[in-house]
Amino acid sequence: MTQPHLKAVARFVRDLLDYDEQLIKFDRRNVQASDFSTSYIVVNGSLPQSMLARGQRFNGDAEVMTYSASVSHAIVLEFYGDKAYVNAESFLMLSESQHANELRRTHSLTIMAVSNIIDVGQLLGQSHGNRVHLSFNVQYAPARDVQTLRIDTPQFQFLEDK
Repeated sequence: MTQPHLKAVARFVRDLLDYDEQLIKFDRRNVQASDFSTSYIVVNGSLPQSMLARGQRFNGDAEVMTYSASVSHAIVLEFYGDKAYVNAESFLMLSESQHANELRRTHSLTIMAVSNIIDVGQLLGQSHGNRVHLSFNVQYAPARDVQTLRIDTPQFQFLEDK
């Protein structure tokens, strides 16, 4: 099952590049090696996540405890196929635009600037199959509400043996 923030990253990529949703995959699932002439974009979320902060807040009126966290996740966007370089460069340039800032707000994600660009084909000495990786961090904040009954006055019951 794909995590919700990875789906939001895929939607961000789709909307930023105006890309066909069918060509965006998650973690190389269901993609055959022979398909890599097609210009796929893979959202690879297999890298570690870091917990930045945790918190909790109690709403006494509604009697709800909200547990929240701030998480940073390293993401690799993998561009394949004939348009790998063009798509990677487009993402790199457009990720700093005003449209990208609006998409970040729309998808409730903090998507940081691209930190690494790797031409994997050249790194591995391949003469066929374009493959470019871009790395960046995503910060998101999951929260869960739990119904919590407040005890206004403690009630004690004493038991004694006779």
